Amino acid sequence: MNLNHLKTDQKYKTDPKDQRAYPRVPSCNLVSYAAFNQNGNITDHRMGRALDVSQNGIYLETPQSVTSDYISLVTSDLEDNMIEIKGKVAYSQKNGDAMFRTGIRFEGTHDENIRFAKKLIRVYHNRRTGYHISPGWSARF
Repeated sequence: MNLNHLKTDQKYKTDPKDQRAYPRVPSCNLVSYAAFNQNGNITDHRMGRALDVSQNGIYLETPQSVTSDYISLVTSDLEDNMIEIKGKVAYSQKNGDAMFRTGIRFEGTHDENIRFAKKLIRVYHNRRTGYHISPGWSARF
């Protein structure tokens, strides 16, 4: 495992010195992930919860640490179609609640990254408000 750093935080909060290129959008979506080793073999398959998403990444909370550099994220959109994106683990943190939080950078094309993020945001917004966002809706990041 070659994570940039593994540390413990006390609680989740947005750091005002955040270095992300794009803003975070709050989320609370269930996401399935498969971890891969250097040879492309699956080493782990688990579930997590997306805490937030941006144009090029996601912040995932899991009960176990993510022990691989590369993962595949899978969830469903509003029409219950499976959506998938590959990602690279940027860092992992254990919080005070014995949960792990992992920053993942999307490894798809720009369009694939945007499509995945938009669909995740639509599902979250629809579940939270009870309103349906039409597929023609365009998020402004």
